[in-house]
Order: sequence, then structure tokens, then C-alpha cells
Amino acid sequence: MHPKEKKELFTLLYDSHWMKLYLHSYKMIGDKDEARDIVQEVFTNLWDILDQVTITHSYSSYLYRAIRNVVINRISQNKLNDKFTDYSITANALNSVITPEEALREKDLTYLIQQEIDNLPKKMAEIFKKSRFQNQSYKEIAEDLSISENTVRKQIHNALVILRKKLKYIFILFYH
Repeated sequence: MHPKEKKELFTLLYDSHWMKLYLHSYKMIGDKDEARDIVQEVFTNLWDILDQVTITHSYSSYLYRAIRNVVINRISQNKLNDKFTDYSITANALNSVITPEEALREKDLTYLIQQEIDNLPKKMAEIFKKSRFQNQSYKEIAEDLSISENTVRKQIHNALVILRKKLKYIFILFYH
């Protein structure tokens, strides 16, 4: 992956997922500083491996799974064997409730993102959706649409560039 492409993808993922991952982490452990550290650790690890691995599922799924794994590792490292503490953390993770405001904000944000994806050129949007929402590999998309893998790669890159520019301001409005 080209360094500029890596930076663009990372920035898009960071901007679009940081707050949701922070809230998810916080709901599991109930400590704001620890939750912030966990999200930072996940993004640091992502940066280190982003150009070396292929994520076969959505980036969102990967990031949420990474948060969960780091929380579990932190709990293990801290040797929180007290049954009440374990129960409390598990209960927080299982019973976390999204406030109506958060649910509405997420619904609105999802709608705006979908709208921007739908505004992409038709073929680019189709390729992007197959990659990000149907979890198809570049090879699968290329075979399905009878195009080259390089075309798929370029279309997804272009889509990310366009979406990053358009969504940057939406995220600022929603989270600042």
C-alpha cells in the first residue's frame, strides 16, 4: 500500500470510528482514561499493520473485535480475578444502553454516509459497497464485475478519497 493511501485510509477509519470505539470501550470497562488508552492502542496497532495485512471483513468489525480483545487482555494483565469486578465489567459490556440522543445521532450519521456513498459514480459505488458492506475481496469483486483487480483497487481508493473529503465536515459537526 502506498504511504499516502495508507494515511488516507487510516485517517478515514480514525475519523469515522474513534468516538464509537471509545464509547464501546467505555461501556465495557467504565473508565474514561482506560477506554481512551484502549482505543489509542487499537489505532496504533492498526497503523503498524495496515499496509501488511488484508482485512477480509469490514474494517468496522475488525476494529470492534480489536477493542474487545484489548479489553480482555487488559483485564487479564491486571489480574482482575475478583468475581464482583468480573461480573461488573461483564454486566456493563452486556447491558450497555445507547441513549436516545446517541441512537438518533448514529442514525443520522449513517444516513448521511449512505447518501454520500450513493452520490459516488454508479460503478464506483457498486465496487465500494461490495468491498465494505458485502465483505468481498478485490479478487471476488473483479471476477463478479469482469474487471481487473487493479481497477477495483483504484476505484476503492478513489471512493475513499472522495468520501474522506465530503465526510470530514460531517464528522466535525457531529462530534465536536
